[in-house]
Amino acid sequence: MVLSLRLLLEKGKDHMVSKPNYSGLDWLKFIAALFVIANHTSPLLSYNEYFDFLFSGIISRLAVPIFFMSTGFFFFRKLTGDKVKDQKALFKYLKKIGILYLIAVLLYIPLNMYKGDFSTHFTFGFFIRDIVFDGTFYHLWYLPALIIGLVLTYYLHQKMSLSMLLVVGLLLYIVGLFGDSYYGITENIAVLKHVYEWLFQFFDYTRNGLFYAPIYLILGIWAAKRPQPARTPINYAGLFLISLALMIAEASLLKAIQFPRHDSMYVFAWPATYFLFHWALSWKGRSGKAFREWRVWIYILHPIAIVLVRGAAEFVKLEALFITNSLIHFVAVCLASIVMAALAVRISVIKFKLRP
Repeated sequence: MVLSLRLLLEKGKDHMVSKPNYSGLDWLKFIAALFVIANHTSPLLSYNEYFDFLFSGIISRLAVPIFFMSTGFFFFRKLTGDKVKDQKALFKYLKKIGILYLIAVLLYIPLNMYKGDFSTHFTFGFFIRDIVFDGTFYHLWYLPALIIGLVLTYYLHQKMSLSMLLVVGLLLYIVGLFGDSYYGITENIAVLKHVYEWLFQFFDYTRNGLFYAPIYLILGIWAAKRPQPARTPINYAGLFLISLALMIAEASLLKAIQFPRHDSMYVFAWPATYFLFHWALSWKGRSGKAFREWRVWIYILHPIAIVLVRGAAEFVKLEALFITNSLIHFVAVCLASIVMAALAVRISVIKFKLRP
Protein backbone atom coordinates (compact mmCIF):
# COMPACT_ATOMS: atom_id res chain seq x y z
CA MET A 1 0.00 0.00 0.00
CA VAL A 2 2.77 2.41 0.97
CA LEU A 3 4.77 1.40 -2.13
CA SER A 4 1.74 2.00 -4.39
CA LEU A 5 1.14 5.41 -2.84
CA ARG A 6 4.81 6.31 -3.31
CA LEU A 7 4.73 5.28 -6.97
CA LEU A 8 1.57 7.32 -7.47
CA LEU A 9 3.17 10.41 -5.95
CA GLU A 10 6.30 10.00 -8.05
CA LYS A 11 4.18 9.64 -11.19
CA GLY A 12 2.29 12.79 -10.26
CA LYS A 13 5.56 14.62 -9.64
CA ASP A 14 6.93 13.54 -13.03
CA HIS A 15 3.71 14.73 -14.67
CA MET A 16 4.01 18.15 -13.03
CA VAL A 17 7.61 18.46 -14.16
CA SER A 18 6.84 17.50 -17.74
CA LYS A 19 3.74 19.70 -18.06
CA PRO A 20 4.50 22.60 -20.42
CA ASN A 21 4.88 25.99 -18.78
CA TYR A 22 3.38 28.80 -20.83
CA SER A 23 3.86 31.62 -18.35
CA GLY A 24 5.97 33.46 -20.93
CA LEU A 25 2.99 33.56 -23.28
CA ASP A 26 0.77 34.72 -20.42
CA TRP A 27 3.08 37.67 -19.83
CA LEU A 28 3.38 38.41 -23.55
CA LYS A 29 -0.41 38.56 -23.89
CA PHE A 30 -0.67 40.77 -20.82
CA ILE A 31 1.86 43.16 -22.39
CA ALA A 32 -0.05 42.92 -25.68
CA ALA A 33 -3.24 44.02 -23.90
CA LEU A 34 -1.38 47.12 -22.68
CA PHE A 35 -0.13 47.69 -26.23
CA VAL A 36 -3.76 47.81 -27.37
CA ILE A 37 -4.28 50.62 -24.87
CA ALA A 38 -1.19 52.34 -26.29
CA ASN A 39 -2.68 52.14 -29.78
CA HIS A 40 -5.77 53.98 -28.51
CA THR A 41 -4.04 56.58 -26.32
CA SER A 42 -0.79 57.51 -28.17
CA PRO A 43 1.46 57.63 -25.05
CA LEU A 44 4.43 59.40 -26.63
CA LEU A 45 2.52 61.99 -28.64
CA SER A 46 3.29 64.78 -26.15
CA TYR A 47 7.02 64.17 -26.57
CA ASN A 48 7.73 63.10 -30.13
CA GLU A 49 5.22 62.42 -32.90
CA TYR A 50 7.45 60.01 -34.84
CA PHE A 51 8.41 57.95 -31.78
CA ASP A 52 4.73 57.73 -30.90
CA PHE A 53 4.03 56.47 -34.42
CA LEU A 54 6.71 53.80 -33.94
CA PHE A 55 5.35 52.70 -30.58
CA SER A 56 1.58 53.09 -30.78
CA GLY A 57 1.18 52.98 -34.56
CA ILE A 58 3.52 50.11 -35.49
CA ILE A 59 4.84 48.03 -32.57
CA SER A 60 1.43 47.97 -30.87
CA ARG A 61 -0.02 46.45 -34.06
CA LEU A 62 1.55 43.14 -33.02
CA ALA A 63 -0.83 42.84 -30.05
CA VAL A 64 -3.89 41.41 -31.80
CA PRO A 65 -1.84 39.04 -34.00
CA ILE A 66 -0.34 37.65 -30.78
CA PHE A 67 -3.86 37.07 -29.45
CA PHE A 68 -4.92 35.27 -32.63
CA MET A 69 -1.76 33.16 -32.83
CA SER A 70 -2.14 32.18 -29.20
CA THR A 71 -5.71 31.03 -29.82
CA GLY A 72 -4.58 28.95 -32.79
CA PHE A 73 -1.79 27.43 -30.73
CA PHE A 74 -3.86 26.48 -27.70
CA PHE A 75 -7.11 25.51 -29.41
CA PHE A 76 -5.84 23.37 -32.26
CA ARG A 77 -3.22 21.52 -30.24
CA LYS A 78 -6.01 20.04 -28.12
CA LEU A 79 -8.00 18.62 -31.05
CA THR A 80 -7.98 14.83 -31.18
CA GLY A 81 -8.90 14.12 -34.79
CA ASP A 82 -12.31 12.82 -33.73
CA LYS A 83 -14.68 15.04 -35.75
CA VAL A 84 -17.56 14.77 -33.28
CA LYS A 85 -15.42 15.65 -30.26
CA ASP A 86 -13.53 18.36 -32.12
CA GLN A 87 -16.71 20.03 -33.36
CA LYS A 88 -18.10 19.89 -29.83
CA ALA A 89 -14.93 21.62 -28.57
CA LEU A 90 -15.25 24.24 -31.32
CA PHE A 91 -18.89 25.01 -30.55
CA LYS A 92 -18.16 25.18 -26.82
CA TYR A 93 -15.36 27.68 -27.43
CA LEU A 94 -17.46 29.74 -29.87
CA LYS A 95 -20.25 29.85 -27.29
CA LYS A 96 -17.86 31.38 -24.74
CA ILE A 97 -16.68 33.99 -27.21
CA GLY A 98 -20.28 34.72 -28.22
CA ILE A 99 -21.37 35.24 -24.60
CA LEU A 100 -18.41 37.53 -23.96
CA TYR A 101 -19.22 39.47 -27.15
CA LEU A 102 -22.85 39.87 -26.07
CA ILE A 103 -21.78 41.15 -22.65
CA ALA A 104 -19.36 43.61 -24.29
CA VAL A 105 -22.02 44.86 -26.75
CA LEU A 106 -24.48 45.49 -23.92
CA LEU A 107 -21.79 47.09 -21.79
CA TYR A 108 -21.00 49.68 -24.46
CA ILE A 109 -24.57 50.65 -25.37
CA PRO A 110 -24.44 53.74 -23.06
CA LEU A 111 -21.26 54.95 -24.80
CA ASN A 112 -22.80 54.17 -28.20
CA MET A 113 -25.75 56.37 -27.26
CA TYR A 114 -23.45 59.12 -25.95
CA LYS A 115 -21.52 59.08 -29.25
CA GLY A 116 -24.74 59.23 -31.25
CA ASP A 117 -24.28 55.84 -32.90
CA PHE A 118 -28.05 55.29 -32.79
CA SER A 119 -28.84 58.54 -34.58
CA THR A 120 -31.18 59.03 -37.54
CA HIS A 121 -28.54 57.52 -39.86
CA PHE A 122 -28.66 54.22 -37.96
CA THR A 123 -30.11 51.33 -40.00
CA PHE A 124 -30.62 47.62 -39.43
CA GLY A 125 -28.12 46.91 -42.22
CA PHE A 126 -25.41 48.94 -40.49
CA PHE A 127 -26.21 47.20 -37.20
CA ILE A 128 -25.77 43.74 -38.77
CA ARG A 129 -22.51 44.85 -40.39
CA ASP A 130 -21.23 46.08 -37.03
CA ILE A 131 -22.26 42.90 -35.23
CA VAL A 132 -20.73 40.56 -37.84
CA PHE A 133 -17.59 42.42 -38.87
CA ASP A 134 -16.82 45.85 -37.43
CA GLY A 135 -17.86 45.50 -33.80
CA THR A 136 -20.35 47.84 -32.13
CA PHE A 137 -17.51 49.81 -30.53
CA TYR A 138 -14.12 50.55 -32.03
CA HIS A 139 -12.23 47.72 -30.30
CA LEU A 140 -14.93 45.05 -30.34
CA TRP A 141 -14.21 44.00 -33.94
CA TYR A 142 -11.72 41.50 -32.45
CA LEU A 143 -14.41 39.18 -31.07
CA PRO A 144 -16.45 38.64 -34.28
CA ALA A 145 -13.13 38.42 -36.16
CA LEU A 146 -12.05 35.65 -33.78
CA ILE A 147 -15.34 33.79 -34.31
CA ILE A 148 -15.27 34.05 -38.13
CA GLY A 149 -11.54 33.38 -38.37
CA LEU A 150 -11.73 30.36 -36.09
CA VAL A 151 -14.66 28.79 -37.94
CA LEU A 152 -13.04 29.42 -41.33
CA THR A 153 -9.66 28.08 -40.21
CA TYR A 154 -11.17 25.03 -38.50
CA TYR A 155 -13.09 23.85 -41.55
CA LEU A 156 -10.25 24.60 -43.98
CA HIS A 157 -7.96 22.65 -41.66
CA GLN A 158 -10.30 19.66 -42.04
CA LYS A 159 -9.98 19.77 -45.85
CA MET A 160 -6.31 20.43 -46.56
CA SER A 161 -2.75 19.93 -45.40
CA LEU A 162 -1.13 22.38 -43.02
CA SER A 163 1.17 23.66 -45.79
CA MET A 164 -1.78 24.36 -48.11
CA LEU A 165 -3.65 25.95 -45.20
CA LEU A 166 -0.72 28.32 -44.70
CA VAL A 167 -0.81 29.25 -48.40
CA VAL A 168 -4.55 29.97 -48.22
CA GLY A 169 -4.04 32.07 -45.09
CA LEU A 170 -1.33 34.12 -46.80
CA LEU A 171 -3.51 34.65 -49.89
CA LEU A 172 -6.38 35.90 -47.73
CA TYR A 173 -3.94 38.18 -45.91
CA ILE A 174 -2.70 39.60 -49.23
CA VAL A 175 -6.30 40.40 -50.18
CA GLY A 176 -6.57 42.21 -46.86
CA LEU A 177 -3.34 44.13 -47.42
CA PHE A 178 -4.72 45.80 -50.55
CA GLY A 179 -7.68 47.08 -48.57
CA ASP A 180 -5.52 48.29 -45.69
CA SER A 181 -1.89 49.50 -45.70
CA TYR A 182 -1.42 48.90 -49.43
CA TYR A 183 -4.64 50.57 -50.51
CA GLY A 184 -2.62 53.14 -52.48
CA ILE A 185 -1.99 50.44 -55.09
CA THR A 186 -5.67 49.49 -55.17
CA GLU A 187 -6.75 53.07 -55.76
CA ASN A 188 -4.66 53.28 -58.92
CA ILE A 189 -6.08 50.11 -60.51
CA ALA A 190 -9.68 50.69 -61.58
CA VAL A 191 -10.82 47.05 -61.46
CA LEU A 192 -9.31 46.49 -58.01
CA LYS A 193 -10.77 49.72 -56.72
CA HIS A 194 -14.29 48.69 -57.80
CA VAL A 195 -13.87 45.27 -56.17
CA TYR A 196 -12.80 46.78 -52.84
CA GLU A 197 -15.49 49.46 -52.97
CA TRP A 198 -17.98 46.60 -53.28
CA LEU A 199 -16.35 44.77 -50.36
CA PHE A 200 -16.48 47.89 -48.20
CA GLN A 201 -20.26 47.85 -48.46
CA PHE A 202 -20.16 44.80 -46.16
CA PHE A 203 -17.46 45.96 -43.72
CA ASP A 204 -15.40 49.06 -43.02
CA TYR A 205 -12.01 47.34 -42.95
CA THR A 206 -10.32 44.24 -44.37
CA ARG A 207 -8.84 43.88 -40.88
CA ASN A 208 -11.46 41.30 -39.97
CA GLY A 209 -12.15 37.60 -39.56
CA LEU A 210 -11.99 36.85 -43.27
CA PHE A 211 -8.66 38.37 -44.27
CA TYR A 212 -6.76 39.22 -41.08
CA ALA A 213 -7.41 36.58 -38.43
CA PRO A 214 -6.81 33.33 -40.41
CA ILE A 215 -3.08 33.71 -41.06
CA TYR A 216 -2.29 34.26 -37.38
CA LEU A 217 -4.54 31.41 -36.26
CA ILE A 218 -2.75 29.21 -38.82
CA LEU A 219 0.66 30.32 -37.54
CA GLY A 220 -0.54 29.22 -34.11
CA ILE A 221 -1.47 25.79 -35.53
CA TRP A 222 1.93 25.63 -37.23
CA ALA A 223 3.70 26.41 -33.95
CA ALA A 224 1.65 23.74 -32.13
CA LYS A 225 1.91 20.92 -34.67
CA ARG A 226 5.13 21.37 -36.61
CA PRO A 227 8.51 20.54 -34.99
CA GLN A 228 10.48 23.76 -34.64
CA PRO A 229 14.15 24.12 -35.58
CA ALA A 230 16.50 23.95 -32.61
CA ARG A 231 16.99 27.66 -31.98
CA THR A 232 18.03 29.37 -28.77
CA PRO A 233 15.96 32.21 -27.24
CA ILE A 234 18.69 34.57 -28.49
CA ASN A 235 18.08 33.36 -32.05
CA TYR A 236 14.34 33.96 -31.80
CA ALA A 237 14.92 37.37 -30.21
CA GLY A 238 17.28 38.30 -33.04
CA LEU A 239 14.86 37.09 -35.74
CA PHE A 240 12.07 39.03 -34.07
CA LEU A 241 14.11 42.24 -33.93
CA ILE A 242 15.09 41.89 -37.59
CA SER A 243 11.44 41.32 -38.58
CA LEU A 244 10.35 44.25 -36.42
CA ALA A 245 12.95 46.53 -38.02
CA LEU A 246 11.67 45.51 -41.47
CA MET A 247 8.08 46.12 -40.34
CA ILE A 248 9.00 49.59 -39.07
CA ALA A 249 10.73 50.38 -42.37
CA GLU A 250 7.70 49.07 -44.30
CA ALA A 251 5.20 51.06 -42.25
CA SER A 252 7.30 54.24 -42.40
CA LEU A 253 7.65 54.01 -46.19
CA LEU A 254 3.95 53.32 -46.71
CA LYS A 255 3.04 56.29 -44.53
CA ALA A 256 5.50 58.53 -46.38
CA ILE A 257 3.92 57.69 -49.75
CA GLN A 258 0.40 57.86 -48.22
CA PHE A 259 -0.67 54.34 -49.20
CA PRO A 260 -2.62 53.19 -46.11
CA ARG A 261 -6.39 53.35 -45.96
CA HIS A 262 -5.94 51.85 -42.51
CA ASP A 263 -2.70 50.77 -40.82
CA SER A 264 -3.34 47.36 -39.25
CA MET A 265 -1.84 44.98 -41.82
CA TYR A 266 1.81 44.78 -42.83
CA VAL A 267 3.82 42.14 -44.70
CA PHE A 268 6.45 41.86 -41.98
CA ALA A 269 3.92 41.72 -39.15
CA TRP A 270 3.40 37.99 -39.48
CA PRO A 271 7.10 36.95 -39.23
CA ALA A 272 7.55 39.44 -36.37
CA THR A 273 4.58 37.88 -34.57
CA TYR A 274 5.79 34.34 -35.25
CA PHE A 275 9.30 34.89 -33.88
CA LEU A 276 8.09 36.96 -30.91
CA PHE A 277 5.67 34.16 -30.01
CA HIS A 278 8.45 31.54 -30.07
CA TRP A 279 10.77 33.80 -28.10
CA ALA A 280 8.09 34.22 -25.43
CA LEU A 281 7.79 30.43 -25.10
CA SER A 282 11.23 30.51 -23.46
CA TRP A 283 10.43 33.28 -20.97
CA LYS A 284 10.34 32.27 -17.33
CA GLY A 285 7.90 33.67 -14.82
CA ARG A 286 4.84 33.02 -12.74
CA SER A 287 1.22 33.43 -13.74
CA GLY A 288 -2.16 32.11 -12.72
CA LYS A 289 -5.72 31.63 -13.87
CA ALA A 290 -6.87 35.05 -12.63
CA PHE A 291 -3.91 36.74 -14.31
CA ARG A 292 -4.80 35.01 -17.61
CA GLU A 293 -8.38 36.25 -17.33
CA TRP A 294 -7.28 39.81 -16.62
CA ARG A 295 -6.00 40.41 -20.12
CA VAL A 296 -9.40 39.53 -21.64
CA TRP A 297 -11.10 42.12 -19.48
CA ILE A 298 -8.32 44.70 -19.95
CA TYR A 299 -9.02 44.50 -23.67
CA ILE A 300 -12.80 44.68 -23.19
CA LEU A 301 -12.85 47.45 -20.56
CA HIS A 302 -10.03 49.81 -21.51
CA PRO A 303 -12.20 52.27 -23.53
CA ILE A 304 -14.36 52.69 -20.41
CA ALA A 305 -11.15 53.31 -18.45
CA ILE A 306 -10.21 56.03 -20.98
CA VAL A 307 -13.57 57.74 -20.44
CA LEU A 308 -13.29 57.46 -16.64
CA VAL A 309 -9.74 58.84 -16.54
CA ARG A 310 -10.69 61.78 -18.75
CA GLY A 311 -13.86 62.45 -16.74
CA ALA A 312 -12.04 62.28 -13.41
CA ALA A 313 -9.26 64.56 -14.66
CA GLU A 314 -11.79 67.14 -15.80
CA PHE A 315 -13.69 66.89 -12.51
CA VAL A 316 -10.60 67.61 -10.38
CA LYS A 317 -9.21 70.15 -12.88
CA LEU A 318 -6.07 68.11 -13.63
CA GLU A 319 -6.50 67.88 -17.41
CA ALA A 320 -2.97 69.15 -18.01
CA LEU A 321 -1.55 66.22 -16.04
CA PHE A 322 -3.86 63.31 -16.86
CA ILE A 323 -5.06 64.21 -20.36
CA THR A 324 -2.65 66.62 -22.03
CA ASN A 325 0.40 64.66 -20.87
CA SER A 326 -0.04 61.61 -23.08
CA LEU A 327 2.35 59.33 -21.17
CA ILE A 328 0.72 59.94 -17.78
CA HIS A 329 -2.68 59.54 -19.47
CA PHE A 330 -1.56 56.15 -20.83
CA VAL A 331 -0.26 54.97 -17.43
CA ALA A 332 -3.46 56.10 -15.69
CA VAL A 333 -5.62 54.27 -18.24
CA CYS A 334 -3.49 51.12 -17.90
CA LEU A 335 -3.81 51.17 -14.09
CA ALA A 336 -7.55 51.84 -14.26
CA SER A 337 -8.00 49.03 -16.81
CA ILE A 338 -6.06 46.55 -14.66
CA VAL A 339 -8.09 47.43 -11.54
CA MET A 340 -11.37 47.13 -13.48
CA ALA A 341 -10.23 43.83 -15.01
CA ALA A 342 -9.32 42.42 -11.59
CA LEU A 343 -12.75 43.41 -10.26
CA ALA A 344 -14.48 41.92 -13.31
CA VAL A 345 -12.66 38.61 -12.78
CA ARG A 346 -13.56 38.63 -9.08
CA ILE A 347 -17.28 39.26 -9.58
CA SER A 348 -17.74 37.37 -12.85
CA VAL A 349 -19.95 34.30 -12.58
CA ILE A 350 -18.86 33.02 -16.01
CA LYS A 351 -15.19 32.13 -16.36
CA PHE A 352 -13.75 32.87 -19.79
CA LYS A 353 -10.80 30.59 -20.44
CA LEU A 354 -10.32 32.02 -23.94
CA ARG A 355 -6.51 32.20 -24.04
CA PRO A 356 -6.71 35.09 -26.61
